[in-house]
Amino acid sequence: MSNSRKKELLKSIRTARREHVKWVYNVKKLVNGLDISKDEIPLKVTACEFGKWFYCDGQILLSIFKKEAVEKLEAKHRELHDIYMKIFKIYFNTSKRTLWEKLLRRSKKISATQEHISFKYLSELEEVSNTLISYLNIIEQNIIRNPLP
Repeated sequence: MSNSRKKELLKSIRTARREHVKWVYNVKKLVNGLDISKDEIPLKVTACEFGKWFYCDGQILLSIFKKEAVEKLEAKHRELHDIYMKIFKIYFNTSKRTLWEKLLRRSKKISATQEHISFKYLSELEEVSNTLISYLNIIEQNIIRNPLP
């Protein structure tokens, strides 16, 4: 792999990490009561910016690292979205909302129990996010240190 290609790859990994951090930040905003639309936090693993990178340009990682290492990264990404789905259901549950709440994009009123649960899920999500970021950091360091095919 040429030096310029290596630099491009590193740049794409850093951009993907930055986009992932933004996604997590938006989840934190939601759980902390700030107004945010559901469109700002994509549900599907292929719809968020990290997922778009991973399932497109990020697939080059399969030619550099063991398949199991890339699958671990993917599993953490999927786990994040699974946890977020639980949070999403608390804040955007359309079946129990009035027309006015639907127009405002999220229910303003959640119970204390729901709030407690959402903070628990957020804590889980942050742990998984930290693991995903550590995997990205390891990948980045391996690319920096080693010649690539």
